[in-house]
Amino acid sequence: MDFRRTAALLAMRHRSLRQQVTLLVGVLCFALVCIVAAGAAYIAQSRVRGIVMAHEAQQAAVISDILDRGMFERYREARNLAAMPALKTIWTGEPAGIRQTLERIQASYPDYAWIGFATPDGTVRAATQGMLEGQSVQARPWFQDGLEGPAVGDVHEAKLLAKLLGPAPNNEPFRFVDVAAPVRDDAGRVIGVIGVHLSWTWADETRQSILGSQHQGDGRSIWILSADGTMLLGPRIGSKPFPEEQVRSMRQAKAGAFEHAASGREAMLTGFAVAEGYRDYPGLGWIVVSRQPDSIAFAATRGIVWMIMGLGCAIAAIGLVCALFIAKGVVRPLQTIIEAANRIGRDPAITQLPRVTGSLEIVQLSSALRSLLRRAGAAEQQVIATSSQHAKDVSTLRHLAETDALSGLLNRRGFSLLADDAFSLYRRYERPLALLILDIDFFKTINDTYGHVAGDAVIRSVGAALTKALRASDKVARFGGEEFVVLVHEVDAGGILTVAQNLRRAIEALTIEHQDHRIAVTVSVGGAMARRSDEDVQEVIERADSALYRAKAAGRNRVVIDGMQIQLASAVA
Repeated sequence: MDFRRTAALLAMRHRSLRQQVTLLVGVLCFALVCIVAAGAAYIAQSRVRGIVMAHEAQQAAVISDILDRGMFERYREARNLAAMPALKTIWTGEPAGIRQTLERIQASYPDYAWIGFATPDGTVRAATQGMLEGQSVQARPWFQDGLEGPAVGDVHEAKLLAKLLGPAPNNEPFRFVDVAAPVRDDAGRVIGVIGVHLSWTWADETRQSILGSQHQGDGRSIWILSADGTMLLGPRIGSKPFPEEQVRSMRQAKAGAFEHAASGREAMLTGFAVAEGYRDYPGLGWIVVSRQPDSIAFAATRGIVWMIMGLGCAIAAIGLVCALFIAKGVVRPLQTIIEAANRIGRDPAITQLPRVTGSLEIVQLSSALRSLLRRAGAAEQQVIATSSQHAKDVSTLRHLAETDALSGLLNRRGFSLLADDAFSLYRRYERPLALLILDIDFFKTINDTYGHVAGDAVIRSVGAALTKALRASDKVARFGGEEFVVLVHEVDAGGILTVAQNLRRAIEALTIEHQDHRIAVTVSVGGAMARRSDEDVQEVIERADSALYRAKAAGRNRVVIDGMQIQLASAVA
């Protein structure tokens, strides 16, 4: 061991300074980054597992509550239907009257696949669509339980209704949840049983509504199991995906999460909740299971990469600091160069590095830095002068490129840059955004009557009036000719109408003096609010331009806002 250590030290002595420092820093940083990466991966996996399992348990609890509340509503409806005083005369009446009442109830809730009224001997007296009328349901559990009181039966396939209803939309047999309640006369005697077959597709639609916002095909799933663990909704209906011990544990815990790994399959983070009923609805003990593959759950840990990178950078910085201390002890002449270099630019008396002696690399570095400083000093002034002039030139050119020479307002290019940025903010943060287009009425007549100099004066006056009437956050530009565009932030539909009318009135109030003439002008205004369906700001401009065309066609000197009733959006004075 001592021999190997001595050989390593001798090898290091024959390396250059750069090689020694690089090797030491590289080894140290690599070791530290590995430690941090391993620790971060362990922390991320533990935290994500806990978060995902809690989420799955919560999602299962939410679905369980939805199912219980839905079944409570059906249970209450059947019970209320049987006990409703207004219907007591219906049950002893003609089958047609009973059938009409039942079909109205079915129309109010399409998930009722069948509603029937059976006499105490089990004969169906009336039913929706006339199905099973005259047949006996005496042997059916829902009828037997319904004779005793309000009852709910667990999920089962259709028997008598199978041929009448045909296959379900997914070509599977219809399955139902039965709800029944006894119908009594004024003396309290049972005169029949109301039976309701609730289509089990209701539960599947509930499940799909929860999964609808998630990616399909990513392995996530929601199951509904019976009280004994039999699959009611999910893959392989009728199977038992969990062992009996696990089912008992789930029923005892009521809600929770665990990691389930079937043989030969990927482990799943599984949350569960037992449906225990709601209010006076006793519940059927369904177990709702929400599952997510490990691979999907831990894909979220990719977001921890930034944390690992941050830790890696911190560790690398520590390694560099350690390397500086090591290099300081090995080559002290470097410290002299560093101290002198740090004082250059801070201490006016220091303008050059000192000459130092030491290893070949130190001497070469000192000589190269001294030469570099001499060249840099000469080039610095030239760079400063060039940069200053360049900045002035760029600022001047940009101003000229984005400003309308006549009015001093933004031109089309300058306005487009602002409008694109504003539309991006609207799409990202949904901050209200509107756009107005104003066109000077009969501007050609002004030019023809008073001359183009007068027309220019009108353009400048209108631009100044618009700028004065707007808030600092709103922007106005001249698109050319007599057309102006205004970008208005943070206003609703009513607010943009007010802004547009204020601008129109401000222009109407102008009196422009040119030579011996007093020129009065008006503007027509078209506007549009940005909508989520707009692909870009150009679509907003197009709708505003269309509204301007309608304002012109309606008689000028008025406002039309896209999407508003014209009698609200157009007002003169």
